[in-house]
Amino acid sequence: MMIEDLNDALGRYVWLQRHLGESLGFWGTDEDDAAVAVYLYEVARRFGEHSGGWEALLADSPALGATERVRPPSPGWEELFRGVATGTSDRLVILLHVVLPKMRASLERFAAGLGEIAEVAEGRFCAIVAEDLRAIEERGHSLLDERAQAPSRRRTAATLGQRLADLSC
Repeated sequence: MMIEDLNDALGRYVWLQRHLGESLGFWGTDEDDAAVAVYLYEVARRFGEHSGGWEALLADSPALGATERVRPPSPGWEELFRGVATGTSDRLVILLHVVLPKMRASLERFAAGLGEIAEVAEGRFCAIVAEDLRAIEERGHSLLDERAQAPSRRRTAATLGQRLADLSC
């Protein structure tokens, strides 16, 4: 992968996980459901750690302008958590049925494009993040199953999926 393309991808992951971490942390303070609040806080903290890891992988050459590459992956991410959902189930549905699947698919594409030698650190970190996302998703689905009926979740996921279809990582 070209160094510019690599830094663009890393910058998008830095921005995305930093912003999601901040948003989810804010969500957690707004929850009256203690289990969901703790879950959102833990996910926010993990996303913050991921953001720092991606940032550490950015090339630090002034010629590459690494800090300028930290930007949203696509329009719409800035507004994702504002006004889209206010209830616990809706928030979990967005995270589990929209955000995490998009992130996993993006990471799979990213990992597939990495060189076996030159980008070994990026590949290793990508695998760590993918495993973390799997665990986050597993725990989140358990919480969601306790709070929402399956037909309700499917309807909410479909509605939110359509509204957020243009988001990409």
